[in-house]
Amino acid sequence: MALLALLIVFFFPALAYADANDELAACRRNIVRLGDDSKAPADQNCMGLSYAYGLNHKKDLAKAATWFRKAAEQNYAPAQAWLGFFFEKGNGVKADPAEAVKWYRKSADQNNPDGLFHMGRAYESGIGVTKDLGQARTYYTKAAAAGARDASLALENLGSAPATVTPTQDQINEGLRMYKAKDFAGAAKLFQRLAEQGHPRGQYLIAYQYERGEGVRQSNEEALRWYRKSAEQGYAEAQNYLGMIYENGTGVKEDWTEAVKWIRKSAEQGNMEGQFLLGRVYQFGMTVPQNRQEAIKWFDKAGDQGHSQANYFANHLKARNNYVGFRNDEEHKAVVGLKLRMVTLNIEPVGRTFNNSTERMTYLRQASNQADREEEAVRAEQNQISRKRAYESCIKGGGSNCGDPGLR
Repeated sequence: MALLALLIVFFFPALAYADANDELAACRRNIVRLGDDSKAPADQNCMGLSYAYGLNHKKDLAKAATWFRKAAEQNYAPAQAWLGFFFEKGNGVKADPAEAVKWYRKSADQNNPDGLFHMGRAYESGIGVTKDLGQARTYYTKAAAAGARDASLALENLGSAPATVTPTQDQINEGLRMYKAKDFAGAAKLFQRLAEQGHPRGQYLIAYQYERGEGVRQSNEEALRWYRKSAEQGYAEAQNYLGMIYENGTGVKEDWTEAVKWIRKSAEQGNMEGQFLLGRVYQFGMTVPQNRQEAIKWFDKAGDQGHSQANYFANHLKARNNYVGFRNDEEHKAVVGLKLRMVTLNIEPVGRTFNNSTERMTYLRQASNQADREEEAVRAEQNQISRKRAYESCIKGGGSNCGDPGLR
């Protein structure tokens, strides 16, 4: 599941928005209590964010746009800025620059920093209005004063020529275009050349193709080699993959110490997937003492950046009666399998450190055996109670051959 999340993030970048993280952080902690009958505009805006970023809901841009409109029509400035952005980009609605500017302006008129910032962008680039750098400067200045973080940089660069695309970036873009068109061999040839020139993203991308055998002969060894080269240059996505390879022992000997080393490097760079993976490290006690609160901390960091899985696990762990969970299907099968457990699992290894999957499986199997014994005792007690009730009912009914309930 984490691998799929990485693929989606890398090849299909998430929604871009000026200061989305602040709104996400504010909404994420309330989203679990909101429902489809939300009437307050702030709650409706949070529902829009929920569907836009997959927070406790499946990502659905059309539903996100609907919720943003509900709040925007109640004159809620943050939602107006979001609705304008959706009309500009065609997210969940038909792209309409004029409609985008209408909502940006309504938001800006309330001195909302994002509305002001987007009006600056609109005038700078001629989005739904006639290009006017003077107006762009006015709106960017107001946005900066209102707290829009990107506005000062926009002011500095206002009127400058568009940044030229470096030859390397141009080649990366061409390789990604070929990859998406399923020309895997063409993409691999280009990424291989960049990798050999020392480009960290090229190294990451060719490693990805070697791991899957797309356009090249499948080779875990080559994948590992290029992931490591990229990771050693500080490329966070490569560090995440390298961590998962060592955690799962994919083509290498399982090594949780090495896995956590790379995952932590990514997380400490602020990479949301690395933060999510480090949350799992603390959730399951992988070379560190198992710590629910530390796991929640890292899940929250990833969740604040829009990581939907992190939001789910953070909320799950915050509910004290919820079991901490399992790393994978193998662990779940060892403890639960197809059984309908009668007893509450009480096997959270608080403070315990596991150095490898064998240690965790040994612990979980012991816990499963303990649960089996507890369930057998519960069944025996329930059976005895049932027999006693049957006997008492028989006697009360005047029966003469009620049988011995076997009570002790």
